[in-house]
Amino acid sequence: MDPFATAHGRELEPWITADPARHGPARGRAAVAAANPLAARAGLLMLKAGGSAVDAAVAVQMALCVVEPNASGIGGGAVILVHDGDEVLCLDGLARAPGRVTARLMTDFDGRSVPSERAMYGGRTVGVPGAVMALEHAHRRFGRLPWAELFGPAIELAEEGAPLSPYLMRALAENPAVRDTRFGRAQYCAGGLALPPGTVRRNPALATSLRAIAEGGAAALHEGPLAEAIVAAVADDPFAGTITMADMGGYLPVERAPLRFGVGELAVLGGPLPAYGALSAAQIIGFVRHHGLESLGAMPSEDAVHLLVEAGRLSVMDRWPFADPDFSPADVSLLLEPDYIAARAALIDPARRADRYPVGRGRELGASMTSHLCAADGRGQVVSMTTTINQNFGSRIEVGGFWLNNVMTNFANEPVLRGRSGREWNDPNALAPHKRARTTIAPVIVLGPEGRPLAALGAGGGYRIIGYVANALLRLAGGMRDAQAILDAPHAMNWNGITEIEPELEAFAKPLAARGHWPHVRRLDGGTQCLVIEDGVVNAAGDKRRDGWGMALA
Repeated sequence: MDPFATAHGRELEPWITADPARHGPARGRAAVAAANPLAARAGLLMLKAGGSAVDAAVAVQMALCVVEPNASGIGGGAVILVHDGDEVLCLDGLARAPGRVTARLMTDFDGRSVPSERAMYGGRTVGVPGAVMALEHAHRRFGRLPWAELFGPAIELAEEGAPLSPYLMRALAENPAVRDTRFGRAQYCAGGLALPPGTVRRNPALATSLRAIAEGGAAALHEGPLAEAIVAAVADDPFAGTITMADMGGYLPVERAPLRFGVGELAVLGGPLPAYGALSAAQIIGFVRHHGLESLGAMPSEDAVHLLVEAGRLSVMDRWPFADPDFSPADVSLLLEPDYIAARAALIDPARRADRYPVGRGRELGASMTSHLCAADGRGQVVSMTTTINQNFGSRIEVGGFWLNNVMTNFANEPVLRGRSGREWNDPNALAPHKRARTTIAPVIVLGPEGRPLAALGAGGGYRIIGYVANALLRLAGGMRDAQAILDAPHAMNWNGITEIEPELEAFAKPLAARGHWPHVRRLDGGTQCLVIEDGVVNAAGDKRRDGWGMALA
């Protein structure tokens, strides 16, 4: 039995090239990689109809709102990279703070402290969503098919029903409080118990919302009844937020210059601040290359694992200036200068774990859940897009069949930083009206020596995104071109003091402990998606640790 048919209730059409067991990548003239096979199929339908990679990305995002609602959707934000011939578009469609906010999320408007557990979810955590507005902006410039046509597959899934995916139900098990919400009970439970994966569920409210946006564009989300419902839901929550209709109607995506850096002979375009994942990945690559680690193969050595995890720890300490550049401009090129990279990399002992690393410009990372998608249309247009409602199930507030984000939790806990010497200074990532919070999102497009797209990739998984992307880039630098093999290779990373290695690297646990590490063996299921383009053939792969799939046109 075809695993796709078993899990998703339908056979793969003959015009789709894909390996149902995902032992290898899908190969064809155009392709999509996404976090769910039904979302990948939605994008591929647009490519089959003559659509562009941007058209496919719109269709994938709308389908993800149906089949992977915990991680992304029309209630969240996104960073989009498009490469089309000589044109590069980088769009910041991240959710932003409303016009009236407190100085910190855990202080109420009357000055009372809010318990940290309460400040993680609810109306006050919701930022003004931007993903749909950013996609519409990209579609106006690069789309080929009519906007409304891109919503067909997602509306069909919402109306006729889509199976609950294994990863969605695993996320629900890790967030059991979602089952206590009205929408969570209706969608994912029966008799108070979580439904098994594969159960087909309809979402007619979401179908209505998607149809409204298909007909009315992004304005249908940011103005009129749907926007009014978002404002009311945020205000009516016990932890009430302050989003207004002016906040919704005033949102605009921002075109930014992409980050650019090199990995061996390859050039990389990455999402810029306030998305700093690509920047941190570039630092990690620079640190390990200083110690002679130029690339990775399918199985890293013990020495390579040690260098990777120490480089991750070191990059954490360069965090504090990262924030919305419209509020706190920062010259991040200084962090990638060869002399600076060499000076910081020299702090790494190639034999042992350092007790601690000095602050470069750093603060700790936050955590969130996201989704990534890639598309290539066979005419040269390539899209790499990371999309998020922040943590799994976002604010846990549903409107119109979708979850609203909780991006406000990504701002600094305190507006003022205090050094050990007693010195104080304003945190660049402090909460402020209309500001975008910093994020680990890291969509990248990799260019070959001739300047044409060689690969597109990115990941979900909160702060681990940086490690997933750095590992994949080092494998591309090492000559790996099988997209599925790149994703299947085991990860090793360290952000919070714990050295995380996947089960394939378990033999390194004791040697790493002897070097001073605290190793933890676990599966790291961030959801990396990847396309590799060679000689006009696209090979696409999704992360099997989640429900990722690559699909191509035969």
